Amino acid sequence: MALPRNFKLTADKRARLGTQLLRLAKRYERALSDRLARWKLSPTHYEILKVLYAAPDYALTHSQLAESMGVTLPSITLAVRKLGALKLVGQQRGQDRRSRIVSLSVKGAELLSMLYETYEAFAEDLFTAVPDKSAAQLEDAITGLLSRLSAMEEARLASVA
Repeated sequence: MALPRNFKLTADKRARLGTQLLRLAKRYERALSDRLARWKLSPTHYEILKVLYAAPDYALTHSQLAESMGVTLPSITLAVRKLGALKLVGQQRGQDRRSRIVSLSVKGAELLSMLYETYEAFAEDLFTAVPDKSAAQLEDAITGLLSRLSAMEEARLASVA
């Protein structure tokens, strides 16, 4: 499809929104990664520790972790392996032989406690630029966009298979 002659970069703000969100996500992840590198953790690892800390009995299945974080099962599996190697989580088989239960270790809880204030202070400082009322709307919009994107990806994968 050829571009129209009157094409302007600012013509479609919704299309540019995706690029801006991507740029924000990359820069935010890089800033968080820099803060966590000393402990050989990524933002995903930190998020898993937080989700496990908030879970009943400090444990969830891989599927529950993936769903609560909005990521794929393979991503959870890789991240949990790394956290296990660092002794920050433990794993065991669930009642269903295919499921795995991940639990927060004492070492993981101690590290989370140490990291929490620094990590959350950074996020709080950054996101004070978004008023509370707008933050709730923004969170709803992002959650909706992630759900739509997941549905589009699943449909694409189903059509390929």
